[in-house]
Amino acid sequence: MRYEIYSSERMPAVTVTAIGCAENPADTRSGPIRRNAFVIHYCLAGSGYFMGNKVCGGEGFLFLPGATVEYHPSEDDPWKYMWIIIDTDNPDFFLKFYNANEKTGIFKYDFADVLEEQWVELENNRLESVNPVEPLSVFLNILKLHSSVKKRGGKAWHYAMSAKKYIETNYHCRPSIGELAKHLNISQSYLYRVFIEEFGVSPKEYLNRFCIEQAKQLLRSSDMNISQIAASVGYNDILAFSAFFSKRLGMPPSVYREKVAKGE
Repeated sequence: MRYEIYSSERMPAVTVTAIGCAENPADTRSGPIRRNAFVIHYCLAGSGYFMGNKVCGGEGFLFLPGATVEYHPSEDDPWKYMWIIIDTDNPDFFLKFYNANEKTGIFKYDFADVLEEQWVELENNRLESVNPVEPLSVFLNILKLHSSVKKRGGKAWHYAMSAKKYIETNYHCRPSIGELAKHLNISQSYLYRVFIEEFGVSPKEYLNRFCIEQAKQLLRSSDMNISQIAASVGYNDILAFSAFFSKRLGMPPSVYREKVAKGE
């Protein structure tokens, strides 16, 4: 008998550049400073403030590259925390595991005991350079704990994920919601509802965003002409593609390519 597990979506490239821990108040404050990294903090005990919002044990905060941030421990009960710095071309893939507040960047978690064990291991191997696979393994194990907390699953989730995968595989054909529903053998209204519940946008909007990102990448990194790029994202009419691109980015694709070439 054969058994297997499979992934419903492709994981992007990711490098964990550092994992650390600290509890000395002098070492657990920063900013205001602009950080060019995707950074995740887990408060293990005590409390502090991230951008003026209180963060306690069992909570954490995160921010994306380019953010200007400030955080510091509370005076009466200074926190101790663990941090993870990651480098990825698709931070949105990882953000969805945290369910962080969109305004504050603060999230909750319930596996402090696991992180405390990791704390001890970090203390025993402080300032040690290790194989790059090891910090990545730690991060993925933590991410798996977040995934189990979300308790994703069920038919609705699988339909939404299958529709997303179908869009990302067939975006060059610009499938309609009718085609997606037929492919999954469900009604259009049901697909529309479960997709929005999972991703916060309609299937059509997800397709449009995905096509724009693909077009931008081709404009940046390929020597394909505009007509070829248009066809690559489902537009046989270059004028229709230019109108679509301009509406989304406020400039035609030719101007976007020129600005990228100039480094603007």
